[in-house]
Amino acid sequence: MLNKAYETESFTLRSSGPVPVDGRFIVQTFGVDKVKINTYEATTRLLKSDDMAGQPGGEYTSASYQRLPYLTTWGEQVFGGTEIEKPIFEDDHELER
Repeated sequence: MLNKAYETESFTLRSSGPVPVDGRFIVQTFGVDKVKINTYEATTRLLKSDDMAGQPGGEYTSASYQRLPYLTTWGEQVFGGTEIEKPIFEDDHELER
């Protein structure tokens, strides 16, 4: 479907290094970074430089597109690709369900 994204989430655990406790090692966690990933099978809209992190209001850390071998009926080029948003920190307890 044109310009329709499949949204997925990726979680990266934040933790300290292993700590020895009673002859065992324990990893202390203190939250996760949640990242939203948008994947397009076909789109005519590409992110601009202003949409990237480091720019005022930029919400994306990376984007990758591949031009597909066809045009829309009105002559626009079509791309497939992935856009990755900036991570959002969440506490561990927010993920327990």
